[in-house]
Amino acid sequence: MKKEVLLKTCYSLLRNTTPLESDCGKICGGKCCKGDNKTGMLLFPGEENLIDSNMKIIENENGDKLAVCDGKCDRNKRPLACRIYPLFPVIKYSEGIEYIETEFDRRADCPLLKGEYKITRRFDNAVKRVGKYLLLNSETAEYYRKLSDEILEYIELEKVLKNL
Repeated sequence: MKKEVLLKTCYSLLRNTTPLESDCGKICGGKCCKGDNKTGMLLFPGEENLIDSNMKIIENENGDKLAVCDGKCDRNKRPLACRIYPLFPVIKYSEGIEYIETEFDRRADCPLLKGEYKITRRFDNAVKRVGKYLLLNSETAEYYRKLSDEILEYIELEKVLKNL
């Protein structure tokens, strides 16, 4: 599947669902919608051509492209990272079988990570489906696997630090 078609399909899976039944941006003042030259939302391969043209695109020290927003954008042209935030569909393995499970994205500071809020089942399921689609293109799959591994490393580090 072509990556642009795949990304648009992922966008449509998330079109009518959000992490909470209410506007979670009111909890933190829309913190995730504000960035600077060091922060932003990671873009999947080919996504820079699909997002709001008012977003600034920068490259981080790892060579990843980031979309930086000033807090206002066309919600229909948000990057995939914005749409799935604060969850991420990580790839896990059990007895040699690959499966997708959602985890909070520990790379960011979101109040929803603290566990005081209940993510809707509909949003959680949509994020899992997005993970399955990201595997349908070799370029997005490679990038997705890298990000998934990174989040799993954060989770393992949390466990180690918790046991110190």
